[in-house]
Amino acid sequence: MPGLTSKEVSRIEEGLHVEEALITKFGLYAQQCVDPECRRLMHEIQSLHQRHFDSLLRQVENAGATHMVSGGQAASAGGYPSSVTGF
Repeated sequence: MPGLTSKEVSRIEEGLHVEEALITKFGLYAQQCVDPECRRLMHEIQSLHQRHFDSLLRQVENAGATHMVSGGQAASAGGYPSSVTGF
């Protein structure tokens, strides 16, 4: 796969941050659900966003890109919290 442009990496990073927020949000929603079916659905949606996050992260890793993580620190693609990446 050819290298990504800086604009492409920037867009992927934006997507990573959005997916990270959605993973957290739907995890919190699931914790608040009383109805088991609602909880299951929130976990299912959370898993969907986790897969999206993992896919975007692989794109950045495959490109060998360095990017900014929350807090503005430069880091490799592995710089995302393990609670999000599952690593």
